Amino acid sequence: MNRQRGLTLVELMVTLAVAIILIAVGMPLFTGVAANNRATTQANTFLTAFKLARSEAVKRATNVSVCAIDDPDASPPTCGGNDDWDNGLLVFTDGDTAGTIDGGDERIRAFPIATAGSVATTPGAFFRFQARGEVDSMTANGACAGSGSCIDLGQSETSGNQSRCLYINASGQVRLERAACS
Repeated sequence: MNRQRGLTLVELMVTLAVAIILIAVGMPLFTGVAANNRATTQANTFLTAFKLARSEAVKRATNVSVCAIDDPDASPPTCGGNDDWDNGLLVFTDGDTAGTIDGGDERIRAFPIATAGSVATTPGAFFRFQARGEVDSMTANGACAGSGSCIDLGQSETSGNQSRCLYINASGQVRLERAACS
């Protein structure tokens, strides 16, 4: 008895058609998941940078600022003069001119942002934490509910409500919420 081995052409075509349909349905879902993961990564980068700045200000007993990086390719990175945080964040000791690296200021850490064009609004180009961990009054100029400032980490590529808001209150506490800033 001669048994057939392998697939017929019809069976192969049906299998390929099913695979193509599954890929066509699954690809948009994967794109949404990837965008949501980028939004989470960006929000966690902001949270980490601000918490590091506050803890370093207390540890070093000096002012420490977080600023928007001007040019992500510059070495060493410098602060930008605007509120464009899309290039990343820089944490540094800020002893002299507020929000500017000068004199004996030390760069503590740079945080590049992987996805550009996603930070919706910020209240300024830098935040400065004082030696006791509070936000310097000259930098706490946000338009958030209650006292303090906020950074709207809007994510246009994500599916569903994936906006995140980073709140910095006057005492320097930093928290992240999964909602648009209010």
